[in-house]
Order: sequence, then structure tokens, then C-alpha cells
Amino acid sequence: MDIQIQSFQHTSDINDIEGVRSLVKQQLTFIGYEPDQQAIESVLSNAMKEESRAVLWVAYQQDRAVGMAFGNVCCGLESGGDYLWLNELYVAEEARYHGLGTKLLAEVQRWAKEMGCTYLAMVTHPKNERAQNLYRTEGFELESLVWVDKYL
Repeated sequence: MDIQIQSFQHTSDINDIEGVRSLVKQQLTFIGYEPDQQAIESVLSNAMKEESRAVLWVAYQQDRAVGMAFGNVCCGLESGGDYLWLNELYVAEEARYHGLGTKLLAEVQRWAKEMGCTYLAMVTHPKNERAQNLYRTEGFELESLVWVDKYL
């Protein structure tokens, strides 16, 4: 599987934007949301705004978006500097089981280290064993935690 991965910040000039929108919709649906086209366009536009510290990585196979990762550079006291919070990592069903998730994760880590991030953090659903196995295999520590959030 010949894959190219590109990162995007502060731009909506994304190759195969329709494919990326489809991946975002699939990911959000997977985690329990039912976004419409307008919501997807809105979240992508917000993520790519100039003042955002967000990064979108898109994995392409023959110019077609088949996977993505999305994260935000944050600063933290515990991490001792900037760190990357990986919000999403998603591979289209038809592109799974070829190591694409591993390639995306490696590119995310490479980019974060190059940008001076000292730490990488994320969460995954307790029932998402496939993702947990990927992260464990790639040397991540899996911890139990209580997720706390509130829409404002």
C-alpha cells in the first residue's frame, strides 16, 4: 500500500477535501455523533483557522484520502512544555489492516517531536480494543482515568 501523509495547518487547501470530509463524518459517527455536511465543514474550518494550534494529517493512497489524524498543540505544567493532544486517529474501513494506523501514528510523533513537543497524549474508548492494541504495540502507556467534560 503506497501511502503519502501530509500535514495541514491554517489552510483549507486540502487535497481530496471531499474524502477528508467523508473520513471526518465516519469518525464522528463512530464515536456517536451524527454530523451533517454543514457541521463537518464548520469543524474543519474552525480547526484550520489562523489562530488555531491544530494539525490535520491526511493519509493518501493514489491521491485519495484513506486515513487521518487530528491533534492540537497544548502547553502543560506536567509535561514541562508543549505537548500534542491527539484528538482523532481514523482509517477508512477499506484501508484497514495494512499498517496505515501505525504509519499515521509514526508521522504524528515525528512531527510533534520536530515541533518541540515533549509529550503525546490521547484517549480511546475502553471498548476500542483494536486502538488500544495499536497504542500498546507502539509503546504507549495505557492508563485508567475518568474523563470529565461539559459542553458550554
